[in-house]
Amino acid sequence: MNTFRSIHKTGFRLLKMIHAEDSIVIPMYLLNLVLSLGQIYIGLFLTAGLVDALLAGQYRQAAGAALMLLLANLFFGLASRLIQRRLQCLQRKIWLVFYVWLRRKAFSMDYETMERPEVAEKLLFSERTSDMQGGLGTLLYHYYEILKAIVNLLLSVSLVAHLCLRKPGAGFGVLGALASPVPSALLLAGMMAGTVFGAYRAFRRFAEERRALFESHTGVEDRVMYLTQQVLGNFKAGKMIRIYGMQDMILENLSVFLKKSWGHFSDACDVERKQGNANRLVDSVFIVGAYLLAALKVVTGAVTVGAFTQYVGALHQFGGACFTLIAVHGDLQKICTYMEEFLAFLDTENLHVKGSIPVEKRTDGEYEIAFEHVSFRYPGTEKLVLKDVDCRIRVRGKLAVVGRNGAGKTTFIKLLCRLYEPASGRITLNGVDIRKYDEEEYRSLFGVVFQDFKLFAFPVWENVTAGRARNETRIWEVLEQAEAGSMVRGMPGGLDAYLYKDMGDGVEISGGEAQKLALARALYRDAPVVILDEPTAALDPKAEAEVYARFDEMVKGRTSVYISHRMASCRFCDDIIVFEDGKIVERGSHEALSAAGGSYAKMWSAQAKYYDAATDSPPEAPACARS
Repeated sequence: MNTFRSIHKTGFRLLKMIHAEDSIVIPMYLLNLVLSLGQIYIGLFLTAGLVDALLAGQYRQAAGAALMLLLANLFFGLASRLIQRRLQCLQRKIWLVFYVWLRRKAFSMDYETMERPEVAEKLLFSERTSDMQGGLGTLLYHYYEILKAIVNLLLSVSLVAHLCLRKPGAGFGVLGALASPVPSALLLAGMMAGTVFGAYRAFRRFAEERRALFESHTGVEDRVMYLTQQVLGNFKAGKMIRIYGMQDMILENLSVFLKKSWGHFSDACDVERKQGNANRLVDSVFIVGAYLLAALKVVTGAVTVGAFTQYVGALHQFGGACFTLIAVHGDLQKICTYMEEFLAFLDTENLHVKGSIPVEKRTDGEYEIAFEHVSFRYPGTEKLVLKDVDCRIRVRGKLAVVGRNGAGKTTFIKLLCRLYEPASGRITLNGVDIRKYDEEEYRSLFGVVFQDFKLFAFPVWENVTAGRARNETRIWEVLEQAEAGSMVRGMPGGLDAYLYKDMGDGVEISGGEAQKLALARALYRDAPVVILDEPTAALDPKAEAEVYARFDEMVKGRTSVYISHRMASCRFCDDIIVFEDGKIVERGSHEALSAAGGSYAKMWSAQAKYYDAATDSPPEAPACARS
């Protein structure tokens, strides 16, 4: 169980972050608090004066008090309404800011850190609990309610203390003795202490039940969200669902978890109902006692009938503030406990060292990248994926990195792009360890199409420019180079057409068409090194051969690196690296490797017939060799 200090250490840190994001939010809540309590207590004083004036027959004075009460309620009501409308907008903003902070932190983290399971779990946990518990907006509102309850307690106790000090008239015997200051103060203190104790006991009685319900429900909610969002809400999954007739199976799974979810909410409602009944019982006992004490003061002549309404109202406020303070603080404790995971995510440090050296801007594009005895294992695993890789990559050349699936090719490229760092050894650019370079500057050297590339439900031009300035001439140029120009012209809206249907009525494209747009994006970056990781996986052998034939022209003047377990790329490369079991087992030209009769020659022989049929050209004569 978190201590009082740790709860509010978390809460106050989040309040500071909210204030730094928007400095008007907290002052607006404070103004709303003043207006809310001002309306209550000014109303109590004016009502007391109105009642006393009416009983005394002072009708002009009563009319004045009634007018003041009306004007006060009108002013406070209108002001509160305006403030609350503004606060609704600000609360929505704060709710969204939470997700912005999460994603901003995620984007600032290096890829290797973000891929760690415990870090990803913190991100998902923070999002899930915010959705279910209300997040920053609810935390801010709870602090408002707590502060309001504390101020309300102080005001009500101050007002009721004045009731206790009022002395009764003479001649009331036992009633007069009970209504005198000391006994009435003791009676009031006892009632208040009993109310606080009863409210606390009622809260603690059901707090554990609520927490247990929430913890048991988290896994069910995860499954419901997966089925509704990732399965039923996945447009692309519709084909497979229909082909295999999976509708009934999916709906049955959903029905099972929905029943569990409904059962949870039913149990939660029962807990809330029982706690509400317990609170009402404690409050009723206190109110009865409060009425009796105030009535005693009236009967003994200590206060007027008008003051009776004032003091009873104050006692009502005390009781309500007690229940609010205890219950809301319990809810705040729960939220701050969950928010600790969010703050832990924000405090996660990157695994990568932050370099600062700028990358040399060479007009001749002459760069040399070297792997110096590099080994690598993925975080949380013991198996080495790359083993003592030692090689140099000459810029302005054409390099093919080939090998069977799982040989280490893609991992090699991820290290080259500094998405990961070596477990041992180092990677250098022109003799300097790449960890010393500014990360963004270093990555600007590469235009990459990964095997698992991603396009977004944005307009075509945004997918191609990837955040860079829109230059339509250049966009069309790279689209034509990637053989995607005619496809985009045929879309409604052309470059402004949205892809997919996630953001509205977008255009659905095939895997091959998506690959062409991803290729155009890599070309638009105009980086000195272009990397294609399995770029033709979605294409047939004929289309694959055509892509490579065009690509030889596209990357003229730049380094091109092709990663593939298919051999078509080797026709256009003057250097080939062969990976096997995380090691470089061969390197050389097509002719040299074919003559060596090793792994490369075997893979080429096994696949050559497909490329012969697709291109009607002999596999033994790659373009680079003929030139």
